[in-house]
Amino acid sequence: MTERTASSSLTHEMQAINRELADLVGVEPVDLALGSEAALVDDLVICGILGGKDVGKSTLINALAREPVSVDAREVGRGTERPMVFVHGDVRTIVGDRLSALGRHVPFDVALHRADPIRNVVLVDLPDFDSEFREHLQVVRVVAPLLDRVLWVQTPRKIGDRVLAEMFHDVIKDAGNVLCVLNKVDELLADGDLPRETEGQTLGSADAADLFWRWQSDWVARVVEGIGFPRGDEHRFLVAAAFSDSAAFTAHVGRRWGDADWSRYESDHDIVTRIAGRALDDLDRLRAAVLGPVSADQARCLKEANRRRERQANTERIRRHYDVDGNAELLSLACDAAYHQQVLAETVGANFAAAVAARLAGYVRPDTALADELLEHRLDRWPLLRLAYWPFGWLSRALGRRFSASHTVLPESTEDPFEVEGRSLLDRAELVRSRVLADHAVVASRLRIDAALPTAAKLSKNASSAAAGLIPRFERGLLEGIYGRDCRPGFIGKAALWFVLLWFPFLQPVLEGALAMYVESGAWHWAHGAYRVVSAFSAAHLLMGFAVVAAVYVAVLAGMYARGLRAVRSALTGPGDGAPGTLLADSVDEVLVVEILVPLIRPFQDSLDRLSALQDRLDRQSSDPA
Repeated sequence: MTERTASSSLTHEMQAINRELADLVGVEPVDLALGSEAALVDDLVICGILGGKDVGKSTLINALAREPVSVDAREVGRGTERPMVFVHGDVRTIVGDRLSALGRHVPFDVALHRADPIRNVVLVDLPDFDSEFREHLQVVRVVAPLLDRVLWVQTPRKIGDRVLAEMFHDVIKDAGNVLCVLNKVDELLADGDLPRETEGQTLGSADAADLFWRWQSDWVARVVEGIGFPRGDEHRFLVAAAFSDSAAFTAHVGRRWGDADWSRYESDHDIVTRIAGRALDDLDRLRAAVLGPVSADQARCLKEANRRRERQANTERIRRHYDVDGNAELLSLACDAAYHQQVLAETVGANFAAAVAARLAGYVRPDTALADELLEHRLDRWPLLRLAYWPFGWLSRALGRRFSASHTVLPESTEDPFEVEGRSLLDRAELVRSRVLADHAVVASRLRIDAALPTAAKLSKNASSAAAGLIPRFERGLLEGIYGRDCRPGFIGKAALWFVLLWFPFLQPVLEGALAMYVESGAWHWAHGAYRVVSAFSAAHLLMGFAVVAAVYVAVLAGMYARGLRAVRSALTGPGDGAPGTLLADSVDEVLVVEILVPLIRPFQDSLDRLSALQDRLDRQSSDPA
């Protein structure tokens, strides 16, 4: 992926995030500064001259060029209305692509010149952003992102202006590419307002000029630092662009003081002259900073710095416009599990689940019916016992009930289990819904979540349907718990059943005949023993043997059933967490949470998930070094 393609991809991602947040929050997308990408197509450095009305921008351009390439008359009346691009005639074709990109946004004028000092840089004189014409400010906001550097021109009268402070944050550039220029420093000189002594010692002209300059530099630094401008002296310049030499500056100050021949303030003449020299030095320093040669690598670095700053600024602008962090915090409060429990306790009631569970317990089947089902489960592990259970199951169950003295534990119930304290389930669903909306009205309205919340009628209907399955689920869980605690049949147990089945009908009579033949000798005795072996397989003997087997199996089944009845009864009447009331109360709580609270919270959670994903994408935009 080329550098330009990667940059375009990042820009598209920022625009996509902006659109998605606008859709989520339901407001118009925020205006983003997306001009830094266009600057990456070449190594040209475009420098904008930005300032309010009558700050001397045209004068400064002429001072930088050392010849009149700009006409000061344009700064009267409506002031600078359209961007004026100053391009050296020899590089007009080179800057064509960049100027075309600028022209797609706003109309501009081109002034070709032959001033060699500004041959390698394109200067753009921007409209006065603080004029009474609002379209001027809009033009500046459109063009500023397309610039590579900005000369922020101010005067002592306008340096603390509110419009200036607001505009500074709209010019999204890396701090190293914004130069603060205080023009008309001659306005800082008032009658006699010059340092004459310090710490009781009289100052010479040079020291007085240096002290005055330091005072004014510190004052400018404090003011511009207050609006976010970096404090470094290398980015700050105090100039008087209207004066090409110290003599002109000094003569102008004399006239302002009403002492054109410096007869009254002769002692200050040298100080003012030295101050003029400092202003000229700063103008030379500004020329070097703006007009100095810029290599392709340096140009790429300063443009990359602007792109990083632009992405950070766009990220901050998006966060503020959509209040991303504030909305995320509000959504997190709605999705907090502790809040959910609090809502249920305060709207439904702390004892509601227990009261409903007590009524639901009346719908549980009798212990004998549950024991019947449990015995069916256990017979899956003892298939031989089914031989006797099929014809004699009634007998084994009757014997088992007698052995265990079982009885129905829970009384039957005919009341609506959710009709507690005169309120229906619909009433309680409405209470929960109203509470959630009241607690999170701001974010629900802001993100249009209130329209997505299900009605109380739908919530109560779903909860009723879920509650219908609580009893079967409770019974199934009770039986599975008992069945799960049973020991699986061992080899000895299974062998014993097989032994009973084979011994009485077959092995015992055959073995008896065989032993008779072995013990008694003689042909007659052998015949008698053989007869006994053969007669063992007669119908009468087999029926007697199977009857004994059935009796044994029925006894085993009766004991198994009696044990099952005791286990069921213990589970139904047991104290603590295993009691049916406790288990059913937990199930009722689960129904309230899953069928009423979760559907109400789900739109908040969906919005939070979506917002969190957009936050992550914003973080990557701000931190991605690409």
